[in-house]
Amino acid sequence: MKHLVSALLIFAVLSVLVPDRALAAVPPAQSPDGAHPVVMQEAAAAVAGAKLGALQPFTPAPSLASKSAPRAAVGGSGFLQREVFGFALASSLNDPTVGYPSWNFSLLSTVAFFGLHVNDDGTFAADSGWNVWNSSQLTGLLSAAHGSGTRVVLTIILQDFAAGTPHMCAGLTSRATTVSQTVAQVAAKGVDGVNIDYEGLAGSCANGQVPRSAMTDFAHQLRAALPAGSYLSVDTYASSAGDPSGFFDVPGLGAYADAFFVMAYDQERSNWSHPPLSCSSFCLGPTAPLTGYFYNDTTDASQYLAAVPASKVILGTPYYGRKSCVSSAAPNQTPTGAVSADGYRDAVAESGAPGVMPGSYVAHRDANDPAGQERWDTWFNTSAACTRELYWDDTTSLGHKYDLVNQDQLRGVGIWNLNFGGGATELWNLLAAKFTSTAGWSSLGGVLTSGVDASSWGPNRLDVFVRGTDSAIYHRWSNGNGWSAWESLGGVATSDPAAVAWGDNRIDVFVRGTDYALYHKVWNGAWHDWESLGGSLTSGPTVASWAPNRLDVFVRGAGDSLLHRAWDGSSWSYWDPLGGTLTSDPTAVSWGSNRIDVFARGVNGVLLHRAWSGGWSALESLGGSLYSSPEVASCGAGRLDVFALQSDSALYQLGWNAGWHPWLRVGGSWNTDPGAVCRPGSSTVDIFERGSDRAAWISAARAT
Repeated sequence: MKHLVSALLIFAVLSVLVPDRALAAVPPAQSPDGAHPVVMQEAAAAVAGAKLGALQPFTPAPSLASKSAPRAAVGGSGFLQREVFGFALASSLNDPTVGYPSWNFSLLSTVAFFGLHVNDDGTFAADSGWNVWNSSQLTGLLSAAHGSGTRVVLTIILQDFAAGTPHMCAGLTSRATTVSQTVAQVAAKGVDGVNIDYEGLAGSCANGQVPRSAMTDFAHQLRAALPAGSYLSVDTYASSAGDPSGFFDVPGLGAYADAFFVMAYDQERSNWSHPPLSCSSFCLGPTAPLTGYFYNDTTDASQYLAAVPASKVILGTPYYGRKSCVSSAAPNQTPTGAVSADGYRDAVAESGAPGVMPGSYVAHRDANDPAGQERWDTWFNTSAACTRELYWDDTTSLGHKYDLVNQDQLRGVGIWNLNFGGGATELWNLLAAKFTSTAGWSSLGGVLTSGVDASSWGPNRLDVFVRGTDSAIYHRWSNGNGWSAWESLGGVATSDPAAVAWGDNRIDVFVRGTDYALYHKVWNGAWHDWESLGGSLTSGPTVASWAPNRLDVFVRGAGDSLLHRAWDGSSWSYWDPLGGTLTSDPTAVSWGSNRIDVFARGVNGVLLHRAWSGGWSALESLGGSLYSSPEVASCGAGRLDVFALQSDSALYQLGWNAGWHPWLRVGGSWNTDPGAVCRPGSSTVDIFERGSDRAAWISAARAT
C-alpha cells in the first residue's frame, strides 16, 4: 500500500497546511482488508522525521495521582460526561497556535502522545518522536494536562502494510522487549498509561505466527506488566468489529483493553466503489459518513456494540478533510490531480485563502448522508487553474457524530488529532455543548434581587451572599454536611454583594449603600455592624485578599474608570485611580502573595484585565462579547477562571493556565451576573447564578 507521506510531513512539522498545496496523493486502490486509514501512517512518518531545533531535557512533572479529583473519573455535575480522547503530535507538541498551549484541558479526559516507533527487535527508534519524548516539551504537556486532571498516555507505533508485513511480524515476535521498554518509559515519565497504534494486515508470518493472536497476546502482556490503574487503549480500524478474520480480534482484546479508539475516518478510500457512489475509480466523498455509505459511523458503532461493552468504545472523528482538483463543481468527483489533506484550521479558512476566485466558493452538504450532513466545498483556484473540491467535517457534521456517541452511550469521542484543530474556539465549544452537563444545578432557594457572591475559608466551607427583596444582605453557608437556613445580615444595599475570606473563620463582605458609598461587614466568629468606607460608587464592589489581614477593593467610579482601595492591617489607603472605561462591576481575585488580577467588561462588551504583582500591568483587552459583569476565581498559583454571560444567555468560562484558553460554554439560561469561588485545595470552581424563579442556584465547573 502506498503512503501519503509528503503531505503530512509538511503538516505535522510546520503545523500549518498551506492552502491549495498538494500534500499527498490518495491511491485509488482499496485496502484488501477493510477500512484502513492512512492519515495516521502519514503522521507517524512525519513525527519520526520532523526537523527539530535544540531541545531542553525532560524534567519530572506533577503526577495525576496527586490530584484530588482527576478528570480520568469522567462524570459529575458540570464535568465531562463522556471520554474525550485526543492525539497530540510530537512534531508540533508545544506550538502555541496548534500544540498543547492552545488546548482546553478542561474538555480533555485523555491526551495520547503520538508517539514512539517500535523497531523490528521490539526496541524504540531513536527518531524525532523519541527526542521530543525525552525533552521539556513533554514536561510542559504533562504539567498542563495533570494540572487539569487530564490523563497523558504514550502511543507506541508499529505500522506495516507491505506484503507479508515483515516488520509487524518481527515486532510482534519481539513483543516481550516492547512490553519491558514501554513499562520503563511509563515509569520514567510519570504518564498514565499506553495507547497501542499497531496497524497491519491479517494473515500469517513466515515463522508461522498469526498477527491477530500475537496482537492479542501483546495487549495481554502489556496489561499484566503495567502498574495497577494504568489506562490501556488500542487503536482499531472502523471495520474491525465486523471482521472476524481481520488483524484485530476485538472481543479478545477487550479482555485487556480499557478502550478501543475506533479509527473511523479516511473511509472515502474504501467507499468509492460501493453504492451510493459506485465510482469506476477513486472519487471524493465524506471521510467519515454517519450513514448512507458502505462504511459509516452508525454501522461501525453497532458492530462494536455487538462485540464489546459500550463503555470500551471511543468513536474516532477527523479534524481534517481531503481536497483535489476536479473537472467540475459537482459532488463525488474523480480527482484530476493529487489529493491533499486539509486540517480543520485550514479547511475552515479556505474561502479566504489566496488564489480563490472571487464569487466561486460554494459550500454544500452531502446529499447521500443527510443525517450526517458532511460538508463539501467547491471553488476555482486561479494559481492551480482548476476547480477544487474539498470534503471535510465542520462543527455541524462533527456535532452529529457526537450525538451518535451520546445516543449509543459509547465511552466517548476520539479526536484525530488535536494539533489539526489547535485553539479553534468553535471546536472546544462544541465538545462542551455535547459532553458536559448543564443539568447539574441545584437550588439554594431564596428570593433574590441581585446576583450571588461567595467566599470559602476551608475545603468544605462555602458562604453565599445575596440581596433580598428588602434590600438587606442575606447569608447561607455549608460546611460539607448540608446548608444552613438563610439569615439576614441587615443593611440596605444597592448592588450585588462581594465577599472574601483571608483566613479560617474570617469573612469580609462589601456592598454599595443608598448614598453610593462603600459599606463593609466582618465575620470573625460573630457578625459585626456595617461600617461606611465612603466613596462615590457607580457599580457594585469587588474584593480580593493576597495575605492575612490584607484587603483590596475595586469599584467603578466617576467617568466609569476603575478605582482601588486597600486595607494593610491597620488603615485604609486613599482611592487609587486605575483608568479604563468600565461598563460593568469589576471582579478581582488573588492567586498568591502580592498578586491580584482584576477584570471588567469594557466598551463593546470586551473583557478588560489588569494585574498587580508589585506594580500594575497595563490595562489589556482580552476581546469577547460579554452580556454581564465577569466573575473570576482561582484554584491555584498562575490559574484563573473567568465566567460571564454571552448573547445566548448561557454562562461561559475563560481560563488561564500558562496561556489563555478558548471560551468554554458552561450552559444554562441566566440574566444576572454570575458568582464563583474555588475552595482551598480544590480543582473545581463552585459557580452561582440567580434563576428565573429568583432563587440562588449552584453548580460546579472544572478549573482550567
